Amino acid sequence: MLEGCLLCPRRCGATRTTADPGRCGSEEPLQSGLFRVASLMRHCWEEPCISGSDGSGAVFFSGCALGCCFCQNSSISHARQGITMTESELIEAIFKLHAQGVHNLNLVTASHYADRLPQLISRIKNDMRWQQRPIPIIWNSSGYETRESVIALANHVDVWPPDFKFFDQQLAKALADAPDYFSVASQAILTMHALQPKLILNEDGMVQHGLIIRHLVLPGHWRDSCRLLDYLAEHKLNDVLLSLMCQYTPQPGIGQPSANPELKRRLTTFEYRKVIDYALDLGFTRVLGQNRGSADAAYTPDFSSVWLNPEGRGTPER
Repeated sequence: MLEGCLLCPRRCGATRTTADPGRCGSEEPLQSGLFRVASLMRHCWEEPCISGSDGSGAVFFSGCALGCCFCQNSSISHARQGITMTESELIEAIFKLHAQGVHNLNLVTASHYADRLPQLISRIKNDMRWQQRPIPIIWNSSGYETRESVIALANHVDVWPPDFKFFDQQLAKALADAPDYFSVASQAILTMHALQPKLILNEDGMVQHGLIIRHLVLPGHWRDSCRLLDYLAEHKLNDVLLSLMCQYTPQPGIGQPSANPELKRRLTTFEYRKVIDYALDLGFTRVLGQNRGSADAAYTPDFSSVWLNPEGRGTPER
């Protein structure tokens, strides 16, 4: 592995240097202990069982192995806005979040650092500050993960909330240059479910263990959403917490493929309702929906500094 990066399903083999960055954009060599971090925040906009009343301790990593053309956080996933931190620097930053009383540690788009995060998490868990107030660790990803990476994180992650984005190969190719997305993500999600088959909430309704499957319904593609739901139902995952999102917001400056002009508009109520109703008809028992007002750029963090406030705006680094 040290000769080239094979962490993600793209297996690009890059040395992850400035001259040879990974497909994810990463320039931090394998096993280097370095991370590029876009922002940290007390995130109050996740699902209620994740954000709760005191927020989720979100660490947004720069770069992304999937790189959807419609990404709502393109400034960090595509442009890799952020700063490079050592393992020790990131641990101290995480404990600053921890001290704010957040409900969990939420690692957002961290898959391209899966080689070094088990060591970082172990150091955190061995710290007296964590032992005095342990909280769940969340692996917040695109779902585009190798089964090997998921298994390697099994003893370090409590909650898996992967995206499940595309069923159709051509759609995945057009929007993320990943025609293998469904075959990869479906196996990763089944593995996550095998590791955490039961959703466990505490007395305050905050998630402690389990799988939460997220799906962003895209304009013009609600039928593809229904095909994903068919797959989950066929594999008896009707009792997982299913988060169906309508928050898609067209992003300025991102090149959309001409074959998908629908992505230049927001989702309609009709499209979203079709997916919600289909999930209920299939017997999904835990479905979370969104208010249409969430489809607003105001809910996209501005990533203007390393530290963001709960409204997603930059604040002085503390």
